[in-house]
Amino acid sequence: MSRRLEKVNSQIKREIMQIIQKEVDDPCMELVSITKVKTTSDLKEAHIYFSVLKEEDTEKVLKILNRMKNYLRRLLGKRMRIKILPSLKFFPDDSIRYSVEIYKKIEEVMGDKEDNSDYKRE
Repeated sequence: MSRRLEKVNSQIKREIMQIIQKEVDDPCMELVSITKVKTTSDLKEAHIYFSVLKEEDTEKVLKILNRMKNYLRRLLGKRMRIKILPSLKFFPDDSIRYSVEIYKKIEEVMGDKEDNSDYKRE
């Protein structure tokens, strides 16, 4: 990934977070975090990944973000100096949940290992 694309991704992430925090007045959106932005090399599309503190609100937040994407894009266009402003596509970020599941499985395996050990130190 080019340095320019990294900068664009970083700026989109920062600006979208600020817009959500300051411009959006919805209690469901208060606990939303933008985790990652991946922009295509031609800058036509930005895939924006988000996470929500309450996992059960993920679908609701996704619907809200998709309804607001043109509004968010317009505000983003006013804040960024960029020739081509990408269209926005939102996706829930499952990496946090996946990491927690892996951690729990590791803990289970390690707990089973400790419970089954016959080795005792004297």
